[in-house]
Amino acid sequence: MTDIRPTMTDDDVMDFVALGYVLLEGAIGDDFNRVCVDLERGNADPFVASEPFTQNVLLHEEVAGVVRSLLGKDFLVPGGGHHHVFEEPFIGQTWHSDGLSGSGYDVDELQCYYYPKAVNLEDGPTMILPGSHCRAVDREAIAHYGDILGQVSLTVPAGTVALTRYGIWHKAGPKTSSTRRGMIKFSYHRTAPPERDWVTASDEIPEYADRPRLPYVTEVESYRDRVRRIRTWRWLCGQEPEGSTRRMRPRTLAEAVGKGL
Repeated sequence: MTDIRPTMTDDDVMDFVALGYVLLEGAIGDDFNRVCVDLERGNADPFVASEPFTQNVLLHEEVAGVVRSLLGKDFLVPGGGHHHVFEEPFIGQTWHSDGLSGSGYDVDELQCYYYPKAVNLEDGPTMILPGSHCRAVDREAIAHYGDILGQVSLTVPAGTVALTRYGIWHKAGPKTSSTRRGMIKFSYHRTAPPERDWVTASDEIPEYADRPRLPYVTEVESYRDRVRRIRTWRWLCGQEPEGSTRRMRPRTLAEAVGKGL
């Protein structure tokens, strides 16, 4: 495929590891946004796979630069997608996760949301929960939650693209307006083992610098989150994920007995 240059730095990738999303506000141009506003709801495979959508959205320099940074240079470009349209007022959706992230630390898919029209709070914006992306849960188990401290409402300008780690908790918020709110959803996939080949200042791989504890996370769960984030960072850098969490090498029984213990 066309050579795409990565745009994310070590700090940017660490932010993604902790939060689970990258938000590119107003990235897509107004002319193409207007083309997408009146798209019919439902399966959007032919439109997403079309040359105009591919060039204006899927391979847009900012969008593809993030994908290239997180999924490597040979990532798979979406061949289809789905268009979600909300017009009349409604109470919103329940929290759900569209899937799990494999073993909990790998990043093999980016699920993306493109908003061709500005979204205001009264339009029922997509809501996401930062840091929820590596929690392996049944989607029905989180449906009963209401507002969660630290949730983010994607009230965004036209042309915004949100790139999220597959598995992040999300929902459509309550809609009180009759204004049409549309969102085109699609996914990119990894094809090769990860390596640290985004924008770097040196060849030395830095240790993961943890981010502040999220508002809804307890102290105990914060420790678990940190372990998950370290594993994800090391995995993305092409290192053994488990290595950073061991304080010392475990011994075999024979080694322990041989020392008279």
